[in-house]
Amino acid sequence: MTPEVTGFLLAVAAASAALLGWVAVAVTRTWTDRSVGFALLFSAAAMLLISLVELLPPGLRDPDLRTATLALFAVGFLAVPGMRWVLARMLPSLGAAQSTALLVMVAIALHNIPEGAVPFAATMISIQAGIITAIAIALHNIPEGMAVSTAVLAMGGTRRRALAYTGVSVLGEVAGALLILIGGRALGPTGAAALLAFVAGIMVSLCLTQLIPAGIGLVTGASTRRVALAAAQAGS
Repeated sequence: MTPEVTGFLLAVAAASAALLGWVAVAVTRTWTDRSVGFALLFSAAAMLLISLVELLPPGLRDPDLRTATLALFAVGFLAVPGMRWVLARMLPSLGAAQSTALLVMVAIALHNIPEGAVPFAATMISIQAGIITAIAIALHNIPEGMAVSTAVLAMGGTRRRALAYTGVSVLGEVAGALLILIGGRALGPTGAAALLAFVAGIMVSLCLTQLIPAGIGLVTGASTRRVALAAAQAGS
């Protein structure tokens, strides 16, 4: 087996760890309003952490990219209302809650594209480096899978839909590895930093305008009615 194929397989394995996050969330059978609120706040915290610790720093560290990084972050932040408008026109039957879950999935999937190249590149140095990197990314992907799944389930989606959305986020990372396998360094450092800054803007906007307000409202609300997951159980 060539190092290129080995690197691609390691990237796929690391990406697939996000499905463990879905498993961790999907085992919950019934959620109260309060648990739904905490799930949304967890999803928002994970996305904010990814954005501020992982996505923005590469562009901000480079003086030549700093202004463009901040501009693309702002574009991503402002793009969320536009994306919601497009979804409302393309999928009129999609409710506001479902469109939020869909946008969470899209943001995680886009952010995973450059990430998929990391185990591949590390394997080009040595198999050992590739394995260690793949393990690190796999551990990092578990809470990402949980973030996508909690957003879907807390917004009223089924466990099957949560699995599908998590699977799409996994495919984003696989696509990144495949791009490197086929096209070499098709997405260079500048392109990767630009994409990550744009995605960070989307994630932060979703958290501040959708997930956090909804989560706080449910956690602090007086209602303790149960949010039945009968549809999720029927769709499982």
